[in-house]
Amino acid sequence: MNRIICLLVVLVFLMTGCSFDENNQNDNVTKEEENINGTDNEVIVDENVGEDKETKDIDTIDKTDDEKIDDIIDGMTLEEKIGQMFIIDADSLNGNTVLTELDDSGRELLEKYNLGGVIFFKNNIDTIAQTEKLIDDIQEASEIPLFISVDEEGGIVSRIAKNPNMHATILPDNKEIGDTKKPENAYKIGKILGREISSLGFNMNFAPVADVNTNPDNTVIGVRAYGSDEYLVGDMVYNCVKGLQEENVSAVVKHFPGHGDTTNDTHLGSVVINHDIERLREIEFVPFKKGIEADVDGVMLAHIKAPLIDETNTEASLSKKIVTDILRKELGYDGLVITDALNMGAIVNQYGTKEVCLKAVEAGVDILLMPIPFKEGYTGILEAIDSGIISEDRVDKSVRRILRVKLKRELFSRSSAKDADEILGGKENRELLDSIFK
Repeated sequence: MNRIICLLVVLVFLMTGCSFDENNQNDNVTKEEENINGTDNEVIVDENVGEDKETKDIDTIDKTDDEKIDDIIDGMTLEEKIGQMFIIDADSLNGNTVLTELDDSGRELLEKYNLGGVIFFKNNIDTIAQTEKLIDDIQEASEIPLFISVDEEGGIVSRIAKNPNMHATILPDNKEIGDTKKPENAYKIGKILGREISSLGFNMNFAPVADVNTNPDNTVIGVRAYGSDEYLVGDMVYNCVKGLQEENVSAVVKHFPGHGDTTNDTHLGSVVINHDIERLREIEFVPFKKGIEADVDGVMLAHIKAPLIDETNTEASLSKKIVTDILRKELGYDGLVITDALNMGAIVNQYGTKEVCLKAVEAGVDILLMPIPFKEGYTGILEAIDSGIISEDRVDKSVRRILRVKLKRELFSRSSAKDADEILGGKENRELLDSIFK
């Protein structure tokens, strides 16, 4: 048994035998288009990933989370650490055809690349039993538990609730919640979302939208935003994050630095916001700062250009000025920074996969979402380290953040199974939704 498995066995024992310390108890659309273009090219990687590692004893109950993370990282190869920085779409486990059941080739891919997570879309979600089994099978094939993610915002972006087979609670668009002017209603929505998606095995939701919809011509965000008042939007974001994360689902606010005052769609091509830093501080940043105040697990970066902020006119998702200087340093955020989907038009029309993944990591990104083909991006990061362009220490910083969230959300412990059939669309959730509009 290799070293990392031994470490994780001890860690699971600890977490199932001891109470977990949750620091904050009260605590894009990545792909509106469901079709993924491109196929995985064959690349050469280390076939011995995860082998020939020494076993290291872990002191048990007195270990802090940081010490546990150190032990896990010490037991990982470089290749395994790089894999943690990728969330791929579920279909990439099935040769880019719709995945509803994991086969041996998918298991081998998970074992080989030690991926950080998988994102599901509507075609991967057929029935309750099928979804539960697929998620369980994916987790069972992975040494380190994965982020199992989805875009479930409520309203028009609902991968799960729009499927009648799931009989989930049908939730309104964020605008309708914002129109109530009661931030506690966003908390209720977060609770419902968290309960329902976690019952299936999802542990990360790319929600809520933190964009301020100041442009009535913005069809990309529109009713997905809580409104046009930055302070109201901020209060809604804060409360939705709390609701989601109280159910042990990682919330990811999006789309930084703010997609609300745009007219074009980054799924199709380049998008520019022509605001200076003072304007962004005054309006766009407000809801993201509230999300950070709520201890949000992740921030998703938009593929928008802000030439008055970064004179290189680089997309925010690839901009060190925006990611490191503004989000990390100015706003003080040390959680997960995640790109928007890297198969979107704003990216693939300008960059190759290796180039874009390297640029994102150099900018300060932790998780690369859906590069196509992901193996090419993985190999590009490995080559960049081998050639000295980026350091292994840089990768370690991201892996540390990733593992910190996975520990925080108790992904290493196998929690008792929830009755998804009872929870989805259940009485408690329906009554909570009804209370919003009384």
